[in-house]
Amino acid sequence: MADLEVLYNSECPICSREINHYKKISKNNINFIPISNETAKLWSLSEDQAAKKIHARLNGKQIDGVDAFQAIWNNLPYYWVLSKIIAIWPLKSISNLVYSKILAPLLFKLHKYRSKT
Repeated sequence: MADLEVLYNSECPICSREINHYKKISKNNINFIPISNETAKLWSLSEDQAAKKIHARLNGKQIDGVDAFQAIWNNLPYYWVLSKIIAIWPLKSISNLVYSKILAPLLFKLHKYRSKT
């Protein structure tokens, strides 16, 4: 079992493209798990809660958003540098704000729109 598990929205084309890139460059040390009703429940989330932002478990601790991205990047070649840069104040605060207030809601809205069609 990988030390890092990532719960992601495989129905989101943008999310899937990014995760597929991560899969290609990871050394199989990350377990990428597509969201389903069952997998969301295993994470104590509803399917909608899981789809609203990226979630990860690092050594059993559940994290989400920018913290989840940092955990992923710390386990990828070259991306660890991005993780260190994002950790610098005020970049971490700005990144959290942009992701949680703009990017994640926009991607979720697009996901719900695609689900209706």
